[in-house]
Amino acid sequence: MKRLFSAVLSFIVFAGLFTACTEPSSNQNNSGKELNKSQIEILQAANPEKLPQAAKDRKDTLIVGTTAPQGTFNPIYSGSVYDSRVCSLIFDGLINNDAEGNPIPHAAEKWDISQDGKTYTFYIKKGIKFSDGKELTAEDVAFTFTAMCDPNYDGPRTDAVMYLEGYEEYNKDKENKVKEVKGIKVIDPYTIQFTLTEAQAPAIWNFGYGILPKHYYGFEKGNIQKLKDLFLKPMGSGAYVLKNYKAGQEVVFEKNPDYWKGAPKIKTIVMKVTNANTVVQELTAGNVDIDAVGKPEMVELIKQAGFLDIYSYPANSYGYIGLNLRDEKFKDKKVRQALMYGLDRKGFINAYYKGNGQVCNAPVSPVSWAYTDEINTYEYNPDLANKLLDEAGWVKGEDGFRYKDGEKFTIHWMTYTGSKYVESLIPILKDNWGKLGIEVIPELMEFGTLAEKVYDKREFEMYNMAWSLAIDPDPSGIFAFAQDVPGGNNSVGWRNEEAENLMKRGLSEFNQEKRKEIYKQWLKIANDDLPYLFLGYNKDNVAVSCRVKGVNPSPYIDWTYDIQNVEIIDIE
Repeated sequence: MKRLFSAVLSFIVFAGLFTACTEPSSNQNNSGKELNKSQIEILQAANPEKLPQAAKDRKDTLIVGTTAPQGTFNPIYSGSVYDSRVCSLIFDGLINNDAEGNPIPHAAEKWDISQDGKTYTFYIKKGIKFSDGKELTAEDVAFTFTAMCDPNYDGPRTDAVMYLEGYEEYNKDKENKVKEVKGIKVIDPYTIQFTLTEAQAPAIWNFGYGILPKHYYGFEKGNIQKLKDLFLKPMGSGAYVLKNYKAGQEVVFEKNPDYWKGAPKIKTIVMKVTNANTVVQELTAGNVDIDAVGKPEMVELIKQAGFLDIYSYPANSYGYIGLNLRDEKFKDKKVRQALMYGLDRKGFINAYYKGNGQVCNAPVSPVSWAYTDEINTYEYNPDLANKLLDEAGWVKGEDGFRYKDGEKFTIHWMTYTGSKYVESLIPILKDNWGKLGIEVIPELMEFGTLAEKVYDKREFEMYNMAWSLAIDPDPSGIFAFAQDVPGGNNSVGWRNEEAENLMKRGLSEFNQEKRKEIYKQWLKIANDDLPYLFLGYNKDNVAVSCRVKGVNPSPYIDWTYDIQNVEIIDIE
């Protein structure tokens, strides 16, 4: 439901877990795989009295460490988890999810689903107001989803609207003859109806994106640039409003005293930019109240501080290397498989995570009900890697490097600064692939710059990021053909007809066991054809100051969840 990423992560697909059933019905609210709470370890602060004076003196301000947001503060455009967290403070969607991954009402007090599974009717709560005092109505919801259907919309949310009735007619209409999307119907000020061309199991999760006020963002069809012009001046109905943004430094929010769920208990929130080199110091000095902590040795330092609670749980995410499959040298599957066999992923994961991670071989997390281990594990095998490269026509020259048609096998690897993960991966990858005869040239840059090059401009040969995944395992929001556009999630350009058809089947199957079998077939294709070079899974470790109460992170929720109820207490 959010495009999240964490210290090593990059983007997510908006989706969530839908019920396993033969027919959809009203307010379905069951998770396909209940969260195993025993997997969540909570280490309580041993010595709260050690809380630094700097934190004690900060009575009404919560400071949260973050990787730098890109400044795309619009829920239908936000591309990183950090921008999405900004949006979650400012905007409200029709639905949300609970800690177990069930869809729950939010701006909509309830919803109905027709017997054929194609029509969703939402009943909006009365009295919800945007931060300028104007009431949120069905017209604002219709405007938000119509914007995602616009012919010039170039954000990553197309998968949320592409199956609406009338989407194609509206989206392909460049002459402004089609004035509305047939499948979006305002019934009255507090009731809105969405009709799909076909029933889809995870469709409920398409309705969690933050609602844009029409009176503020309104634009003529085709002139969607207005939304982009307001990225840094967002307005929503959320618990907080944006007060200040300093790129690469911080985002400052003040509470919305008229928030419809109740005035937030904390006046000011600051998202402060940290990195692997500063996070421990910022946390232990009391300068930051909440932040993700990566390596186990960092966790030990946090424990020693004594005043920080630590939440540890399996991450609903995976790390990967993306290759531009439009590039001739990566089009051959044998080359991609050789790169997998030729990288000691297990050695890297064990060395970096020290028992808190495992090798990933397919694009789904072990916390998902769709996970399977009945796939190729690509154990480190340099001999097989060399054989595959030979078969692909990449031959070693006298200088030890591989060549094909006179071209040296060189990979320019774009990655991001301020990451211990990246710093650890670079020498291993260069060494392993260097022994295969491949020259690797790392090019480090700020994360926001990397994201722009990869997703918007698609100007790269190779990059590494990680997906923080949604609750529902539907992979189409990342890998569908429709996402292979500038700004879309399929930045690598993976196009596999069989995989595409299986994704469509998975969307339309409501029986979870049958759906799981479809995704098992899909995962086997992904594991063989390798849209990505998969790296690893890890545990998330989130440090929370003992002065902060009401934050309970888990695989499906983060610190922004029910932020209006989070509070700061005095520690003597």
